[in-house]
Formats: sequence, structure tokens, C-alpha cells
Amino acid sequence: MRPALPLAFCTIAALALSWRVTGGVTRRSESEPVDFAEDVLPILAENCLRCHGGVREVAGLNLGDERSVLAELRSGAKAVVPGRPRESELLARIASNDMDERMPPEGAALAPDEIVTIRRWIAEGAEWGTHWAFAPRTRVEIAGDAARESRHASWPRNGIDRLVLARIEEAGLSPAPGADPEALVRRVALDLTGLPPDDDVRDEFFADPSEAGYARLVDRLLASPAYGERFARVWLDLARYADTQGYEKDARRDIWAWRDWVIEALNADMPYDRFAVRLLAGDMLPDATEADRVATAFHRNTLTNTEGGTDNEEFRMAAVFDRVSTTWQSFLGVTFQCVQCHGHPYDPIPQRDYYGFLAYLNQTADADRDDDSPRLAIERAGVKTSVPVMQELPAGSERATRRLERGALTAPAEVVAPALPRFLFGEGAAPVDRLGMAESLASAENPLFSRVAANRAWEILFGRGIVETSEDFGVMGSGASDRALLDHLAGVLVDRGFSMKELLREIVTSATYRQSSVASEETVRRDPDNRLWSRAPRLRLEAEQVRDTALAVSGLLSRKIGGPPVMPPQPDGVWQVVYSGDAWATSPGEDRYRRAIYTFLRRSSPYPSFIAFDATSRETCTVRRIRTNTPLAALVTLNDPVYLECAQHLAIAARAHADDATAVRAMLERALGRAALDAEVARLLALVADERARYAGRDDLARHLAGKAATDSTDLARDAALVAAANAILNLDDFLTKS
Repeated sequence: MRPALPLAFCTIAALALSWRVTGGVTRRSESEPVDFAEDVLPILAENCLRCHGGVREVAGLNLGDERSVLAELRSGAKAVVPGRPRESELLARIASNDMDERMPPEGAALAPDEIVTIRRWIAEGAEWGTHWAFAPRTRVEIAGDAARESRHASWPRNGIDRLVLARIEEAGLSPAPGADPEALVRRVALDLTGLPPDDDVRDEFFADPSEAGYARLVDRLLASPAYGERFARVWLDLARYADTQGYEKDARRDIWAWRDWVIEALNADMPYDRFAVRLLAGDMLPDATEADRVATAFHRNTLTNTEGGTDNEEFRMAAVFDRVSTTWQSFLGVTFQCVQCHGHPYDPIPQRDYYGFLAYLNQTADADRDDDSPRLAIERAGVKTSVPVMQELPAGSERATRRLERGALTAPAEVVAPALPRFLFGEGAAPVDRLGMAESLASAENPLFSRVAANRAWEILFGRGIVETSEDFGVMGSGASDRALLDHLAGVLVDRGFSMKELLREIVTSATYRQSSVASEETVRRDPDNRLWSRAPRLRLEAEQVRDTALAVSGLLSRKIGGPPVMPPQPDGVWQVVYSGDAWATSPGEDRYRRAIYTFLRRSSPYPSFIAFDATSRETCTVRRIRTNTPLAALVTLNDPVYLECAQHLAIAARAHADDATAVRAMLERALGRAALDAEVARLLALVADERARYAGRDDLARHLAGKAATDSTDLARDAALVAAANAILNLDDFLTKS
């Protein structure tokens, strides 16, 4: 029986295997040479690397490492002898009919065509190759419309469309029609600002829905301060931002100035490479400004353990480990954390390379202190506060970084010098410090840096990345559904000075983005998961967008930007804080209605309505939120005090209409951003009639439901009934969904 695998490895392997959505191996004709990365590596990853990878190296063989593959085995044989299949032990084992000799030893044998592929690869010289995501970007040549015949020659608006259209037509399909102006203006406003469009934005676009009018709409949305607030949410997830320190005590932490820095940097369209360098090493820039130093709080969002009796060095190192993992997940899309304990199971990363990279982040002055020092005293939004920042140890006080056997602090091995992993950065001279590391990571020459950023932009707008496993671009990730499209987008980002706004403008002005989400039966049958981008996706809004949209359409939303976190209403009894006696104190005035990004987040007790819509506790870096569908979400939007208050205010605005039909129609159109259908109005009118009958003569109950609407009411039963209708509207699929 095969020995049990380490738990961490089993978890990674199971998750990785479950996401191999592109699957299979490229089948080449006999006239084409076998490509290792395209044809051979997927076979090895699927069948061999769990035993002969970076974790176990059974028989001293790591099939993910070229040197190991070509070296002499303990038996004296060689796994691969280039040009000599008959002398290659790898081929002999996978082709054997003897169950004591055959590899893999359990489960199904390799398919005959897989064995043929490996035999051909060896016979052709066993040339090694690099997994596509780690290879340099290719310059994508996009043929003009005249270069090929197409039934949709006038459809493409830019290079994105030409690439997408080619695959749609190859599948024998057609793009979906363009979205109607009402759907399009709502979609692009939600995508670029996280909010539904204001009336003046809608009216301006409807007055001129031409190409020029749409371009002006996009520019207006990108210039809105709400843009930075919308995209900062993504970085707060990546940075594991919270207003508390974490662990059991989970004391408060003042770090909101970093959140404001992110919003400001995004609104200013700080080039993405400069943005990354400041997050990782802004304190080390020549003549670093206060803002540059505040940016480094990105890595001070790590947890601090303030429990008595804990080992500060143990938890300082826990923070450093987390910083390594977060850096690679956020900027490079590689599952790097497993290399803390052993070589990577599938990607070509030996354990020593992990500690070489860790050495860059192991020289800062923070040390799991209760006060989160070092801190930078600043004044923002009229408030004097201080923010935890990164700060290098003084010269002569540097720490020695050692490789840890199995990742255990109690098992230090040899000293490791700072160095970048060879599989991505090659064998050149290593940067000497954290700033040099950050600049190398954020280089246009680093293929993962621009690919990961471009994929994230696409994922935000389309709900799924071109690489669906955006947290894992490696061998066992999902792969790219369209590598040419991904490299084209990465090229747009680099060529336009790493401007994220320019990349987003390119995407949202494409015909691909502007398609209707309604598809033909044939398209749904042949492209059920929309892998070809043959239509726009229908997606439930993110947790923060659900709340912000409800506040916006009810007229309650405050547009105040920045400052300390706020505490909007939440159900009683949620906070159960053992030590400090800290309590949730609902913010007064307009702070009660601030955007969700400013809501106080306690890691041990996150804001409950956000969690119901798949937000995170921010204890670890979250690259991709997985959308779920549970009754809890509906219970939140039906009963949570925030949503009830929004329904009350939506009803207040509508009750000025004398007849119920006009009031209901006004609420529907306000909430959904489109003309109400007569059938919808009729269904809601029936609800209003039922509710009016139920509350007639029951003023106390009506007053309780109507809330603020009852303050100057002349018809409590009608007001309560309109609130019930508004509550139903805020729970409609068309309200909660971007289409």
C-alpha cells in the first residue's frame, strides 16, 4: 500500500486536481515535434508528480526537475536517456504490464496515446520546457478583419474582440447581440464604481448612446472617486485588511490610513508596477514620502498575537511566512506557501528557493509586539493617528535566514542568502534587498506579473478569470481558456505604462463586454459555461455591492470618502468579545450610511451580512471569492436592519404617488434601473393589496414595519404595504444580479 501523504500535500493535490478544468493533453500530429510543456508535463502532473515531485521524490526522482530526470537513479538506471527510449526507465515503467513494476502503482495505467507521447518526446531528444505561465509573454499578432472571412466582420471593436470572435466562430457560434442601453449603463457602472448609475449619468448616456457617448460614459465612471473605492475592495481581500489584530484576543488596530492610500492610488491611476513596489518596499525608496511608507502597511496587515505567554519570535515568523505567501498569491498567482515545508509538489520550486525569497522579508523591525510598532505618526481626514509600517533593521543588525527542515522553527538548517526563485527569474545576480526584490517582481520582463494583473481585471468584470484558478497559474491550475487573449491583455497593460484604467477601458469598450447576457439555445447548449465569452455573464453582486446598491437606490448612501472605519447597524448579539469588553456601537448620522468598504471589520466576528454573501474574515490573503447560494443570503436581505431601512426609504420616496400602481412602478424602476414590466407591477400590486388588508386597523404593527415612513403617515396600512413591496423589490433577482 502506498504510504500516506502529508496532510498539506494531500489538500493541495486534491484542490489542484479538482480544478483541472481545461484537462487533457494536446494531441500533435506525427509531423509536429512533441512539446514538453504542452504535451508531456500535463501527463506527469496528472499521474506521476504526487510521488515523484517536489514533496516525496520517491527513489530520488523528481519528474518536475530536469536535472533529476536526467541524473542516474539509485538503481544505476536513468529515468530518461535523451534519444534512447529503450534505455529510459520512465518509459519502461509506464509501459510495463507487470503490476509490481508498472507506474503509477495504483489506479489506471497511462492511456496508450500518453505512453506514445512520452516515447516520442524521449526519442526526439527529451528537450525540456517551461510551463506556459512561467514562460515569457508572446507578442500576439491579431489579424485585421480583412485578413479572414467572417460573417461578423463589423463586430470587433478592438483586439480583444478579434481574438474572442475567432474562437466563437471556430465553434460554429455567433456572438450575442449587444446589450440594451439600460442594461449596459447599469452593468458598466456597477463594474467600474460598484454602484448603480446616478440619474444624471443614465440620462446623459440615453441622450447619446453612440460610440462616442459610451466612451464618455466610461471615462466619467473611471474618473469617479467611487472607482477607487470599488477596486480597493479587491486589494483589501488580497492584503487581509482588517481593523483588528486577529487571533483570540483580536484587539483593535488603527490601519485604515492604508485603506485610504489604496483608494487614492487607484483613483490617481498610479501605474501598477509602481503601486506594487510601494506596497512591498515603499519605505526603501530614495527620498521615500510619508505616503510611500504608509503603503507598506500592506504587509503589516498580518496577524499579531497579543495573548500572554506566547513566543513573539514564533509569531513574528508566522507573519513573515504569511507575507511570502501573500506576495506570491497577490502578484504572481503561485501557490508558494507549501514550499515552506518541502519542494513544490508540481511546480519547479525547491525548498531552498522559498527561503531565499523569505530572506528579503525577514529583515524588518516589527516583532509581534502588542503596540504593532514600528508605527508612523500621521494625520488624515482631520484625525491624528498612527499606522503600522514596514521598516528595515539598521545596518549590522540583519537576521540570518535559515532553511527550516519541514518548515519547523525547531529544525533550522543551513543559512540561505536572499535570492529570487530560479524557475521564474533565472540564474542571474540576486537583488540585495527588499526594494530590489520588489522591482524585479514588478518588472515588465516578469511574465507572471502582468498576466496575473490582466487576469484579475478580466475576472472582476466577467466573474471568472481567463485562468479560472486565479490563485494558481501553476502546473495544476486550471490553465488559461485562451492564452492568446491573456497575453494580449497583459501586453495592453505593459504597453500603456501599467495603467489599470487603460486596461479596464480597453475591456469595457470591447464588443465582447457589451454583449447581452441573453444567449440563444444553441449557444447555451454548445458553450454552457461561457468559456468562449459568447455572451455577457449574469452574476450576483458582490457582498459590498449588494449593500451599497440598496443604500444608493433608497437615497440613503453617503458619498463621504476615507477616514476611520464606521459601524452601520447589525443584528444585536453578534459580537462576543471575551477579553476587552469591546462593543459594536452603531455610528450616528451619515456614517451609518457609508459605503461598505468603510465598515469596521473584526476578524473574529466579521460583519454578518457580508459573510452571508461570501465576503471573508480577512485572516489570510483571498485571491478569489467563490460565490455560493444559501438561504442565509435571502434571510439577510429580507430581515437585516440595513435592508429594512432601505426598503422604508424607498417606500417614502414612492408614497407621494397617489395610486399604488404608479408608486410600485416608480420603486421598481428606481431599484432595477430599467422600465418596469406590467406583469411585475401586477404581482406587486397584489402584494400591496394583501398587506394593506393585513395591516388595516393594526396601527402598531404597521408602524413597526413602516419605520421612518410612519413618522408623518396619513395611512399607516398603505405605508406598511409599500414597505413590504419595496422589501420584495430589493430581493428580486434583477436587483441582486448584474446582467
